[in-house]
Amino acid sequence: MRDLTRLDSGFSGRQAASFMLLFTAIALVVWTYGTTYVSVVQKWISDTAFSHGFLVLPIAIWLAWRKREELAHVGFRPSAIGIPAVLLCTAGWVIGRGTGVLVIEQFSAVAMIPALVVAALGLPAARVLIMPLGFLLFLVPFGRGLVPFLMHATADFSTLLLKWSGVPVFRTYMQISIPAGSFEVARACSGLNYVITSLVLGALYAYLNFHGWLKRAVCMVAFAGVPIILNGLRVYFTILVSHLTDMRFGPGAEHVTFGRIFFAVMMLAMFWFGRRWHDDAPSSPVPVASGTNSSSGFGLEVWPLLLACLIAVGGPLVVQASSTKAHQLTADAQRLIVLPCAVAGWQGPIESADLWRPDYIGGIVERKARYVDRDGMGVDVFVVVYGIGTSMGTEMISHSNVISAADRRSLEKDVLRSIQLADGSVVVVREVALSGGSSPRLVWHWFRVGDQSAASRFTVKALEGLAFVTRGAVSERLVTVSTQLDDSAGRRLREFVRAHGQCVASGFVGEACCE
Repeated sequence: MRDLTRLDSGFSGRQAASFMLLFTAIALVVWTYGTTYVSVVQKWISDTAFSHGFLVLPIAIWLAWRKREELAHVGFRPSAIGIPAVLLCTAGWVIGRGTGVLVIEQFSAVAMIPALVVAALGLPAARVLIMPLGFLLFLVPFGRGLVPFLMHATADFSTLLLKWSGVPVFRTYMQISIPAGSFEVARACSGLNYVITSLVLGALYAYLNFHGWLKRAVCMVAFAGVPIILNGLRVYFTILVSHLTDMRFGPGAEHVTFGRIFFAVMMLAMFWFGRRWHDDAPSSPVPVASGTNSSSGFGLEVWPLLLACLIAVGGPLVVQASSTKAHQLTADAQRLIVLPCAVAGWQGPIESADLWRPDYIGGIVERKARYVDRDGMGVDVFVVVYGIGTSMGTEMISHSNVISAADRRSLEKDVLRSIQLADGSVVVVREVALSGGSSPRLVWHWFRVGDQSAASRFTVKALEGLAFVTRGAVSERLVTVSTQLDDSAGRRLREFVRAHGQCVASGFVGEACCE
């Protein structure tokens, strides 16, 4: 009878006090990490793929409100498990902030809220609120890393359908050509907005309509996969209509309108189809077994939350300390790059402002020069140095920094090359052929974080995070060697790298080069 009375009367005074402490802790975290939360909202405003974020918080609050009776029946027992959870989120935020990986920074800041719930209310309460708390993660504008995969999937699927339809088609990487004209699968055509919106709708639909986790998992897989297929169909129909109408319809703005209508109709169809396996809601709330709210003292109950808050507040202090140290170590920036002396068969370095450079900005210092071989053909060297991660206010790996400006619109095809030096060591470079523009070039580029090389931007970010936390490296750099694109371009770059050996492999640091 005591449980039933409690369920009808709502939360006890001790539970209300626990809620007040929790809300105070959340307010402290939001204030401490205010810039991160502001960046989340700014992304909702600036990018239509994430505009659904404005609805996530109200929906999460509504989902939590639906659980109020069940939650009132749970004994709030603050849990020490919330402490390592907050510590993990704080460490993730430090790494994300220090390396400029905004999605990690934002996920970590948002995930602190569920971690604080565990510290303040305990695991039983967190289990009751698992869906509202998990749904909060959709606040984070994530998914940009999926764009290359989605672009490839869209191009592959639409090309296959065109062939099956008997349309003459020729594909060159992201370019799809038919007799009537050419189409490019740009970044905007990846369908990321459809995938993310579908995931949010799918999570909500699965939770409200199915009780078993297996059904919910199948539903989420469907809502994740179907938009990829839909986007391929959208591109296919756009090209097909253009082919049938001799480009009078299809490539204009109508393909965007068609895509939105097509997506909305298919989402409604999925909702209707899912109703066949709909689970009826329980006729009455089921009380949850719980402990009591009694304890030996109120102070003993709040210590997990207090310690969690202290840990959370320390995150920005760690970032500030690491950034200050990085500024001190890179004070003599001009000594960070040393161009090599020319060896037999090569002339240079010839420094000029007119030489080719990638679209990388914000470095501490950069240098570029040309070396000329026996045949009079030039190899341009470009090196730019950054502080580790965002320690100097800018970052090396970002969406704005690309090898070619065309890469911002679509994908540039690249391959990995392994170059063996005379001493037996190997340099792994990423090769990009820039065929557009008035001066086509073959570019080899790679990165250095401290004394470690990497050809992958993802590897660089991992090395940045390790170096930022341990302060194990002073700087990082991008190295490019490029030449005129012709039949001998690859051989020319290989000979230059081998001739200058460890100086090039090290990223042109003073210890391996001469002035």
